[in-house]
Amino acid sequence: MSHYYFDSGNFVIEQFHEGKPFASFLPGLAGLKGIPMWTFYVNRGQGICSFGVRDKNSPIMEFSPANISYKNVASSGFRTFIKIKGVPEMYEPFQSARPDPEAKRKMTILPNGLTIEESHAGYGLKTTVHYFNLPGDDYAALVRRVELENVGGRELELEMLDGLPEILPYGVENSGYKEIGNLLRSWMEVYNLENGIPFYKLRSSTNDDAQVSEIRSGHFYLSFTAEGERTAPIVDFETVFGGNTSLGFPERFAGLQLAELLAQPQYPVNKVPCGFSGVARILAPGGKLILNTIIGHVNDIDKINRKAEALCRDEYITSKALEVASLTDGLTEDIATRTASPIFDAYCRQSYLDNFLRGGYPFIFDNGGEGAVVHLFSRKHGDMERDYNFFSLAPEYYSQGNGNFRDMNQNRRNDVFFNPRVGSFNIKMFYSLIQADGYNPLSVQGTTFEILPGKAPQLAEWIHTAAADHQEELVKLCAGRFTPGRLINYIADHGVTLKAGEQEFLSGVLALSQQNIEAAFGEGFWSDHWTYNLDLVEGYLDIFPERRQELLFGDETYSFYDSPAYVLPRSEKYVLSDGKVRQYGALLEDEEKLHRLKRKASETHWLRTEGGHGDIYRTSLFVKMLSLTLNKFATLDPYGMGVEMEGNKPGWNDAMNGLPGLFGSGMSETFELKRMIVFLLEVLESGGNGIEAAGAAVKLPAEMSLLLEQVHSATTAILAGEIAQFDYWHTVASARELYRERIRFGITGEEQPVAFALIREALGRFLRKLDTGISLAVEMGGGLAPTYFRFEATRFQAVTDENGQPVFSGYGLPKAVVEEFEAFALPHFLEGPARWLKTLDSPGEAREIYNRIKQTELYDPVTSMYRTSVSLDGESNEIGRIRAFTPGWLERESNFLHMSYKYLLALLKMGLYEEFCGELKTSLIPFLDPEVYGRSTLENSSFIATGGNPDPETHGRGFVARLSGSTAEFLSMWRTMMAGSHVFSVIDGELAMSFAPALPGWLFDEQGEVSFTFLGHTKVTYHNPRHLDTFGQGGALIQSLTLAYCDGTVSRISGALLRGAEAEALRRGDIAEIRAVLE
Repeated sequence: MSHYYFDSGNFVIEQFHEGKPFASFLPGLAGLKGIPMWTFYVNRGQGICSFGVRDKNSPIMEFSPANISYKNVASSGFRTFIKIKGVPEMYEPFQSARPDPEAKRKMTILPNGLTIEESHAGYGLKTTVHYFNLPGDDYAALVRRVELENVGGRELELEMLDGLPEILPYGVENSGYKEIGNLLRSWMEVYNLENGIPFYKLRSSTNDDAQVSEIRSGHFYLSFTAEGERTAPIVDFETVFGGNTSLGFPERFAGLQLAELLAQPQYPVNKVPCGFSGVARILAPGGKLILNTIIGHVNDIDKINRKAEALCRDEYITSKALEVASLTDGLTEDIATRTASPIFDAYCRQSYLDNFLRGGYPFIFDNGGEGAVVHLFSRKHGDMERDYNFFSLAPEYYSQGNGNFRDMNQNRRNDVFFNPRVGSFNIKMFYSLIQADGYNPLSVQGTTFEILPGKAPQLAEWIHTAAADHQEELVKLCAGRFTPGRLINYIADHGVTLKAGEQEFLSGVLALSQQNIEAAFGEGFWSDHWTYNLDLVEGYLDIFPERRQELLFGDETYSFYDSPAYVLPRSEKYVLSDGKVRQYGALLEDEEKLHRLKRKASETHWLRTEGGHGDIYRTSLFVKMLSLTLNKFATLDPYGMGVEMEGNKPGWNDAMNGLPGLFGSGMSETFELKRMIVFLLEVLESGGNGIEAAGAAVKLPAEMSLLLEQVHSATTAILAGEIAQFDYWHTVASARELYRERIRFGITGEEQPVAFALIREALGRFLRKLDTGISLAVEMGGGLAPTYFRFEATRFQAVTDENGQPVFSGYGLPKAVVEEFEAFALPHFLEGPARWLKTLDSPGEAREIYNRIKQTELYDPVTSMYRTSVSLDGESNEIGRIRAFTPGWLERESNFLHMSYKYLLALLKMGLYEEFCGELKTSLIPFLDPEVYGRSTLENSSFIATGGNPDPETHGRGFVARLSGSTAEFLSMWRTMMAGSHVFSVIDGELAMSFAPALPGWLFDEQGEVSFTFLGHTKVTYHNPRHLDTFGQGGALIQSLTLAYCDGTVSRISGALLRGAEAEALRRGDIAEIRAVLE
């Protein structure tokens, strides 16, 4: 029976091999100047079950989905075989072939590493294995440190063989190996054996093409003892296992002395090679044998050959182990928290870590100005349980990774809180990626840099000044698009001598460069991706409230991403299928556009004037927000309730993939649209912090101005009762389609001044229309806002040609024209109400909704958690794969942590503090029972199986590790709990800041204290000696603040409010510590 517990910042699982199987990964952090590696593990065998560089197509150990890894890791993963003199049988620690009651095992999960151990009373041995990814060096590697300790009372003479039964040579792609692995053996070779460091790679490319290329990079294996003794490698698996191809037993090792085995000839050809090391020792009681193994990847094996002596020192490994631990400690210091619950404090750090593993850690490069923000360490959330996602970690210094628009967007929501120097970078990035039709690309890549026009001579001059050699090569490297990592890697790999410091050299280059956003269309247009953009704006203004005008109007260099895909008009996507009208084939991947504008779909493009042949069109954030608002308002469904899923993809819940075909719409997006309209209306208010609207105007692209005029006119008409709802919908949809046709290749570049007063009038009417639709939706939902609607065409006409024959769409089905729709609300989902709460002004109304939800099946009494939806048994499979899933599994009726956390955050932000704190103990991961959760309660899961699942063993168990939007929601909860819903404000023209924590009394420690890090630099401590809640009637309030400045000055302020100079100093980072006394 497994036993789980938290211990000194780590999570421990005793008898881990008997616990519920789970999959996780090492974070792949190698530091600013290190090369990352992806590494996955499970709680079976010796843990590690797959690792490699860049992506799945460069595996060192084959990547397999979780369910396969659980079965195979004990045989194909790391193995340790021990022969003890006088003991007839061979001992294999961590074996799974048969139960062994004398073996006691333990797994310790560290923030940036993994340790497993087995103590065996019968053999008197304790085997400990440490894993971590190598930080701070010029190659990527997994370090494995095996410690064998004699814990018995007698001397042991033993031989140990340790290693990996299969190492895939570089050049083998994962999918190819699974399909034609037998053939690929013919290319496999192991080089560099004469130097005792095997170098694994294919001899050449394997494609059946006329052009054949040599493969130069490769994987390597290096093993040595703590005394620095290099071990002779075994690379032919038959030398170890003989004919036992199941890898069940090392027959050759069992029959030979180690010295004899190592002397055997090896033939690592036409077979998948291995990597094993053997050591013989006599261990006195208490004695230890330590074997270090580095398995990694390099572009040139000579790099490792040259430094082998330095690498083969135990001090190198132990220092790197300390470095890798301090790396995560340093990065997560931004959220350092101390409460009465150490596991909660560690969970805060882990959530922050996992959040930036998906969204990136904002690193500020000096460029002689405000700094260039580059998000490091990120990757798309692909792993053994998300085997459908293709992740990528750039194997270079200052590594960036890929990600989806939605994921990176929401996981960067709190960047500016933890590091105010990030400023408006994320706002600029994600609003620029919004297209002129309101959609956005799916895939967001790492940013690149290129030298500004006309700055090439200055670049050449700087490089000749700052570099002593390789000047021409460096100039050439900067001639195209480059990354800081690629530049520094070149300097390191080629031994470039710099006359300036590395950072100074890089700063000089970046000062002459512009930063490029890189993205790709991907597949389809989701209806929800844009909904996270406003969070970025609100988060920025929470820190810099006085900069609203500057943010919205001061920067006129925002652009529009220009996609190679085009949303087709209704006439091309409304089709007949089995006698019913459906919306299929909604997108056109526009080859004509690519051909006409001489573009490549794989490159990043921006909307241009002169029909796509002119300059990139640039404008302000205000215009971008207005454009987005207009596009989404023009996409409301035929009843004026939800935003249509007309781009071939659904909203947040990907498993509702069938809804777009059913003319589906989402109320979640409607509520976010309302938030955006309300925000813009507040901006347009005269006086105060708004803008003086009378007589003022903003320039809009002529095409957008016309669409605004047409939609405003139609909205005015329906509000006056002059047209029916269906006619209104048809009019607006037609205007939208005509607009898209006009901007398909680009815009003219002509601009039309539009008065702010007119925009305010239009937005006011849009809001009235939106509220009407929301009221209707709530009515159809029986008092609770539905999340989804589907529509059936109740009157329609088939489209025929002049001969009466059906006209077929590009999708291959007959076209239809719809004359009437009927709306059907789907069963309730949690997402709609979670977003609805964000639009309310009254805590009382929010409490009514909370109580109503608790009475529905959205609340799961078995786990005391919230489900994604009530039962979907009454729905057809047409709504999407969600219907095919088992209840309580994946997106179907489970606790999808991102959404339940989003709901909890909405409760908190609406001021339902008692309700929120009451949910914490049953919904927040660190407070769950790990025996039920089945994995570390420091780590989030994508979903938790709920009571609706037919298998009771799954109830409350977490699945799909870590990298989800739940971390973003928790960070928002954390900052609200610690600092309050709003941070900085402007009072009477000066900056102000007031701490307003929402903390339950039980989170205060024995001294009555809670401390946290504010804005990434100031330690704030609340002293609450009576352990009162900091909310509600009788709650503790801040009585005084003591400010300890960085220069040693100390001042005391009554109350919780900082104004003027104090608030400025706090935001600037001039205050080291604040102590608040609560009574």
